[in-house]
Amino acid sequence: MALPQTPPKFTTVITGSKEYSIEINDANFETQAWKLPRYEGCQTKTQTINKVSIGDITQGNAAIQKYSRNIYVGNGVIGMDGGGEDTTILNFPQFSYAQSNTYYTINDDGTITTNRLESKKDNFDERNGFYRAFYEDFPIGSDCKIIINDESIKTNLKDSYNVYFNAGQLKKVLGFQRTNAIVGNTLLYQTASNELRLGGHGTGKNNAFIQYSSSLYNTDLLSGFFSGSIDELSAGNVGFIFSSQLNEQFFESFFRYKQNSNYIGDKRLFITFQSQSSNANDPSLGIPIRTTIKHNIPEGSQALYTNKLSEVSTIELIGIDSVLSEDDPSANFFTTYFTASQIFNGSQNYAQINATDGGSAPYSSFKTNKFPQNFASGSFTFTLTDDSNPSLLLNLPKNNHLQDGIGQKGFVIIPENIHPHVKKNLTYFLAKAGVPLGIDVVPALDNEFKKLR
Repeated sequence: MALPQTPPKFTTVITGSKEYSIEINDANFETQAWKLPRYEGCQTKTQTINKVSIGDITQGNAAIQKYSRNIYVGNGVIGMDGGGEDTTILNFPQFSYAQSNTYYTINDDGTITTNRLESKKDNFDERNGFYRAFYEDFPIGSDCKIIINDESIKTNLKDSYNVYFNAGQLKKVLGFQRTNAIVGNTLLYQTASNELRLGGHGTGKNNAFIQYSSSLYNTDLLSGFFSGSIDELSAGNVGFIFSSQLNEQFFESFFRYKQNSNYIGDKRLFITFQSQSSNANDPSLGIPIRTTIKHNIPEGSQALYTNKLSEVSTIELIGIDSVLSEDDPSANFFTTYFTASQIFNGSQNYAQINATDGGSAPYSSFKTNKFPQNFASGSFTFTLTDDSNPSLLLNLPKNNHLQDGIGQKGFVIIPENIHPHVKKNLTYFLAKAGVPLGIDVVPALDNEFKKLR
């Protein structure tokens, strides 16, 4: 038998011309219906666009969707196997640069807008506009698809490729390789501090580089900021005179040049750590250390798959400490400090120290910290970005996956979040845009996903 209910009585509250009797149960404040609209919001929150991951807040709704309606037309694939097709760029074996300076936007009404980046030296406003879409469609760590327009071309293309870098091509500027076993003369990068340290014996901070053989690869890239004597140098054979100018006339001048520039897309400095070259006089033969291969990672560590430049031991340098650090005055040991980017940083420690070193400050930690074995006496190369031709660094081994090249009809690059309607009608829209596909009949438009938002 149900017990009689005796609800509490409340004093009537008069608001304007209305009377209210209010009853509140405290437990209601803990319900999702109460908390969400007032405190936590009702929007879907996901870690990745178009994908539900563990920890996402969906509250029973579908994950947020953001589609691209852009089709990128490629204008070249630069392979990097067997020495590489372009000697001016730093080669990453088993990788390629996929280039594009044109994309078609498929509008909601079916019309097509052409967006093309012209090859002009100082078209920085146009570059900024093009790269806004390029960065959004191909964020680092995302996937993209390469489609050859000529179906008669034989390929072994995968369904998708990882985007490791999206801000142009890394052009070689300077390469260095250790030539002797001077105690304490070394390079050190540690993830904890996110600093690159170059140290050496001598009477000043320029001495950090003297014990290396060095190569100058591209004098044209230096013309905007280098204040040293380029006329006294010859490409591929940089001597002591250049080494002694590095800090004041190269690195410090570069960062001032970048800081005062209105456009920095083509003024970004990177360093790549490489394995020992087979020829001590040619650091270009050193292979970038890939953190997915044995001996390229510290002993006992797991392979590091990051799908970004850190996987090929490449770090962006964003500043230099202009204050000389005299680590050991009695031994004349000096160190130059570089600040690395928080985004393009390293995923493991690197130390280039001779096995007989006594642990001169600040490098005593190399005995207790783990570093990749293949870099103990390796080489390193400085590169600058060239973003005049938008490019994607992809894990695409061209010789194996595009053994017949790209053909006469070219190729397209498709973002991973391409709108289903555009993807379903790719041939139709490319033909409508005037891309020569070599087909006799253009397929009819399929509107299955047209209303999808």
